[in-house]
This record gives sequence, C-alpha cells and structure tokens, in this order.
Amino acid sequence: MTLRVSCWTVAPRTVLAFSTLICPQTTGAARPTPIATGPGGSSYSAVERRVMPMVDTAPLEAEDQDRERSGRPVAPRFAKNIEVVYTLDNSGTWETLNNGSRLWRLRIASPGALSLNLGLERFELPDGAEFWILAPDGSGAQGPYTKSNQNGTGGLWTAVVIGEEIVIELRVPKGAEASIKIISVNHGYRFFGEREALIPTKRGTCNVNVVCPEGDLWRDQIRSVARISISGIYLCTAQLVNNTADDLTPYLLTAQHCVEQASEAPTVVAYWNFQSPTCSDAAGGNLGQNQSGSTFISSSEYATGSDFTLLELDDQPQPSFNVYYSGWDARDQLPSATAVIHHPSGDEKSISLDDDPPTVTSFGGSASPGDSRYLRVADWDLGTTEGGSSGSCLFDSASKRCVGTLTGGFAACGNNEPDWFGRVHAHWTGEGTSTTRLSDWLDPGNTGALTWGGTKSSFIFTDGFETGDTSIWSLSVP
Repeated sequence: MTLRVSCWTVAPRTVLAFSTLICPQTTGAARPTPIATGPGGSSYSAVERRVMPMVDTAPLEAEDQDRERSGRPVAPRFAKNIEVVYTLDNSGTWETLNNGSRLWRLRIASPGALSLNLGLERFELPDGAEFWILAPDGSGAQGPYTKSNQNGTGGLWTAVVIGEEIVIELRVPKGAEASIKIISVNHGYRFFGEREALIPTKRGTCNVNVVCPEGDLWRDQIRSVARISISGIYLCTAQLVNNTADDLTPYLLTAQHCVEQASEAPTVVAYWNFQSPTCSDAAGGNLGQNQSGSTFISSSEYATGSDFTLLELDDQPQPSFNVYYSGWDARDQLPSATAVIHHPSGDEKSISLDDDPPTVTSFGGSASPGDSRYLRVADWDLGTTEGGSSGSCLFDSASKRCVGTLTGGFAACGNNEPDWFGRVHAHWTGEGTSTTRLSDWLDPGNTGALTWGGTKSSFIFTDGFETGDTSIWSLSVP
C-alpha cells in the first residue's frame, strides 16, 4: 500500500538509522490566487499603466555575438534591464477591498518584449501580504511572494512572465503597511519559455530531451538540474549537490562565469523541471516551479582556477518540485564515459552523452595534462552543448556522480568539436581558502571523503492527497 504525501527528509542517510519525514498536513485549503483570477478589485482600465521606452534589439544582439565570440566564457544574456524607480507612493493604483484589505496594482508594458521580470531593491511585507506578477489575461502568474521571500539584501528578483505587459498586484491586510521599490524592469528579447513559433532560433535540432529514453538511466540526476537566471538578464545551468552530512543543505553548483560575485547571488532565480513533456517536442516547458534568492558560498575563476561557484539557496525547493541532490567525485580519476544534463540556449532540459573517457587539460587546450584543472570532452556521441549549458555537471556514466562543471567549448550540432569542464577534483582544493574551494562545504564534518552519493529531498507517495496549509506532522521510517 502506498500514500501520496510530499515530505522533507531530515535524517542521515544510513541503513539502520531512522529518517524523519516532515510533511505538510492535508487540509484541502485552496491555493491562493491573484485578484485577476479571484474575486474583488476594479477593472484593469482603472489601474495606472507605465510604458517602457522602446528597446532596440539589433545592437544588443550584436553585443551578444561579440561577447560570445570573445573566447572568454560568458553567461548568455536574454533580457535588457531598464532602470526605474517605482514605489507604492509614486506609482500604481490603490483601492480598498470589501474585507478591508488594500490592493495596490501597477501595469507595466515594454513594447516588443518576449518576457518580463522585475528586480526589487526593497521588499518589505507584513504578515498576510501577497505580491504577484502576471499577464493582463491572468496567465503565467508568478507568486504569491510573501515576506519570507525577501532575500538577504532586503529585496526580491521575480520569475519571468511571458509577454510584453504585466500586472503587479500587492494585497496588504487591513491596518498593515508594506514598502517596495522596483528598480529594474527586464525586457526579454531572447528565448526564456515563449512558444516555439515566436522564436526561430531555439536550440539545435540534435539536442535530446531528457524525457526521451536516453534519459531513463538519469532520472534522479535530471531532477537535480535547474535553469537559472542571474540579475534578471543572464541565464545558465546549475544543479543541487549533496554534502557528506546528508542534511539537504540546498547547495547549488554552477560556473563562476555564470555567477561571478556575491552581489549577484540574491538575484538568482532557479527554475525546476523546465523540460519538454514529450520526446519529440522542442518546446512545452513550464516556468511555474521556481524559487528566488541565494547566498554566495565559494568560487574559483576560470583563468586562475577551475571555474565554479557554489551557492546556497535561500530555501529548500518545495517538496512538490521533487528535486534530487546529485552526488560528486573529487578523486583524481577519469570516467570511462560521461553525460551532461543542461539547458542549451536556455531552452528545455536536454541530455548529451559521450562514450569515451575525457582527458585532463588546461581550458581550451588539448595537451595533457596541461594545468590539470579541466576535463576535455573531445566530441559528443549524442547531443551537444550550447550557450546556456554553462555550469552543468559532467557526470560519470558509471557512478552517476558529478566530476566537472561546464566552462565552454566549440561543440554544436553538426560538428565534432570539444568542450571543457572544470574538474571537481580541482574545485575541491580550489585556491587554498574556504571561499575558493568546495571541500569545506560539501564535506562539512571534514570526514576526508572524496566522493559521495546523491540523495532525494522528498518522498512522493500515491493516495491522492494534496498538500495544503503549513501544519506539520512527522513520520519515522527505517
């Protein structure tokens, strides 16, 4: 007999130890909805509408080509930031609802945008307040963001809404006060989830969706991989990684050229399970499973180190996201075959396979061992990588553990060119300090382990229950 309940695992991974599952109680409570899809609120025609200046994408695309051909690893840009200063006092429209709560709304349009997202420098909400962004027709709603979503700098970076216009909604309980300051409207001009018909230059056709049979041996690792946005305008790939305490600390591993400095970490938005629903479909990914905010833990630059950044997400991913924490291998060994799970060009999640062992080199080099900080995959036997794949793990096909993170290369559909991955072996000791290496964080108890397996963050059972409120019950299982 099985049950269906989402639960957090909070115990060590040992055969004889008892694990404790922390599970939301089932109440059947309704999911919150924005005013656009719920009761109350006046017509949008009464809401103030701010129109952004036109964005000329031609020079942006020329800049992108120059950046991406420079030879230096870069995170692809998908949006242009437009600086604004919008607060509850200088913009938007207030009204009082029948229950005495107050509703503030603002419409923002950026002509020609494929998508929009926001950067807030200040995000101070009282208990019970909800912040949403959504399309005018109510679709694509992101939220509710609450006081718990305030990042470490006191702000918030939102997920993307598809389209050239959004509505912002803030509901504040009767007698309570809120304060927000929007500083950036990010105008999307490259793919981030739009319908394929709108985007003629999606990923190459040789990419293989993770839902295809080629992904069957990698179902756990696939769930560890996220597409991330940085500062609302750049994108890369990242993955959750386990640590020797097996305590579900939400460490997210990516490339240093994706998240270069501590100030960028709070702006990171992780999108889980953004993948095509069928093997043959190049589109269809869902943007709804996401979370915002992280803390910068350690990093090593590509030029002087091995090109990694380790972040700690502000929150554990929701149990309904069903994520996995991948294992890793920092030993000075080479796998006989490898795989990479990634978001090529930021598109739906793909898998690429190489049946040959990589070689140890310098970044961009072919001579072995070079500086010994990188693994060179000579060419992919299935699939490829693209801009947006950066930061993705190179997995050992035998152990299913991460041995490197993608820095860059020349691979593409239609060629047999190489890619280079910063070695986890080099990440482990980094540049000699806790802020430039992985060992302090992925082996917090200093056990001396150089390889560690992955772990599941939740157990999904099957009796039809749905999680509702925040009441907690626990269950111990062997």
